[in-house]
Amino acid sequence: MAYFANGSEGECFEAQCEECRYGEKPCPIAGIQLNYNYDACNNEVATKILNDLVKNDGTCEMFKLCKKDFQLTEGEKSQISLF
Repeated sequence: MAYFANGSEGECFEAQCEECRYGEKPCPIAGIQLNYNYDACNNEVATKILNDLVKNDGTCEMFKLCKKDFQLTEGEKSQISLF
């Protein structure tokens, strides 16, 4: 599970999300990561679930699986900013 103690640590995850072409607000994976990771860090099952979604290096596993569909093409602008 990616745990970012502050905004600068979370820049790797934000950079990943900014490459995504979908949404004007955070997707469900980003929302879960941002809203629940602090509370989940002491819960083994919740930590495993969140780790399956976002790695500590900021990699979103859904984006990784569907990169050809999710990644912005040249000239497209990102629609969201997480922080």
